Amino acid sequence: MNKLFILFFFISFQVFCQTKNECIKVLLDYSTNYGKPEYTFDYVDTKLNPTLTKVQTIICETNDKELLEKFFEMIIKSSGSANEYPADVLGNIFICNPEIVEEQLKGKFKNEMVFEYLEFGFLNVTADWPLNEKKKNLQNRMNKVIK
Repeated sequence: MNKLFILFFFISFQVFCQTKNECIKVLLDYSTNYGKPEYTFDYVDTKLNPTLTKVQTIICETNDKELLEKFFEMIIKSSGSANEYPADVLGNIFICNPEIVEEQLKGKFKNEMVFEYLEFGFLNVTADWPLNEKKKNLQNRMNKVIK
């Protein structure tokens, strides 16, 4: 049991100690190799999704536009993926910092698919929220960008 706990702690520690550059490398690897057998379920579950959690944390804490751009590029290059987690991460990034997302979606990443990811992720993340002013304001901001 102790060995299992130590292994889990080690894996968790490695995932959560990723640097921005390590996150970018995972996003680029996935984008470049999307559709290849070794970049499917296991890779998504063990590497990509934990990295996306770290990407969200970094962007929300630092407003890192470069990392957000790499995330958008990954979304576009991996269109057709059944993985909902990138949409949820985008929804969370929009909630923590709508300005940075709006800026990118009005400019370089004005893309219908990215709009769909944002809307889907935002609705997933806020599904259990009570209908309050914060939720209404964020939804209105999102709708202005994607419609």
